[in-house]
Amino acid sequence: MRIVLVNHEFTITGASLVLFRLALRLRDAGHLVSVLPGVGQSGPMRARFEAEGIPLVAPAALREADLVIANTVCTGDYLLQAPDEVKTIWFLHEAEIGLRVIMAKPELKKAFARADAVVFQSAHQREVYRPFTYALPPEKFHVIANGIERLAPAAVAEKARALRIVQVGNVDGGKRTGDLIRAVAKSGLDAGCVICGRFFSLEQAAIAVVAARPRQFHFTGEVEPQVALGWVQSADIYCLTSSSETQALSVMEAARLGRALLLTDLPCYEGVFRHGQNCLMVPVGHVEMLALSLRMYAASEALRREMGAAARLSVRHFTPEAFFSRFGALISALG
Repeated sequence: MRIVLVNHEFTITGASLVLFRLALRLRDAGHLVSVLPGVGQSGPMRARFEAEGIPLVAPAALREADLVIANTVCTGDYLLQAPDEVKTIWFLHEAEIGLRVIMAKPELKKAFARADAVVFQSAHQREVYRPFTYALPPEKFHVIANGIERLAPAAVAEKARALRIVQVGNVDGGKRTGDLIRAVAKSGLDAGCVICGRFFSLEQAAIAVVAARPRQFHFTGEVEPQVALGWVQSADIYCLTSSSETQALSVMEAARLGRALLLTDLPCYEGVFRHGQNCLMVPVGHVEMLALSLRMYAASEALRREMGAAARLSVRHFTPEAFFSRFGALISALG
């Protein structure tokens, strides 16, 4: 099949990495795969596609494709441009954030009807879009959880403090990185905090904390996945303070490495992570409880080991093979 992947952007995010890995599998299965830059035209992931010989194409390629896979809510308008005879998959990676995108661009609602299949990562994510999908055939909607790649973590700097707390993800309002920064400061712990991800924005209160404690916080910027994994592997506590997630690939990777998880209590984790069983959870934005949870983990190495071991067991079935098998079966059914 001639498959055009519409990529939302070429930054190193979970969504772009999953699409890149899917592109390699589809190419290796014998399909003719190309990628159409949907939003951002440059970034580290572009070089990866080019290095693998996967050509970048213009929107005109949509007319020649057998299948179009539009990655993230932001590429829905390209899906709508595909001719009626071309099969389409809308591969959504956003939950509540996606709703805000659609409300700002209402024509994207039509993409749910146009798509031959819509792929979500979790049951919660599917429910988020129910206002746009309830009247459509249920068989077009699929929940296919991402698999966890078994990459070798890169070597990173050794700890300079008693504890290391790590978060992976773009520094922006959705990840609520400022909550973690303020909680680390409030906890009073001798802990270094490493934040891996491209910097977009940070509220002034958190900027002031970092300015006052420059040696306690380290921003790596956008790094390769192996480097991010190296920081995660070196962590005593992996913390993600997001207000919205669909599956949170970085959390799954931290769990596979047996890290003690501290998460916000989001619906997407239901059925995988549970407070007190394989992680600690706090309400979104509750900095005081976040600080207390950090102190709880800091006070007990045994608790960190217990939660980390339980987290590892909880994600053992999220394999790349399971993801590609189900996604490949969907493509075959559409063809």
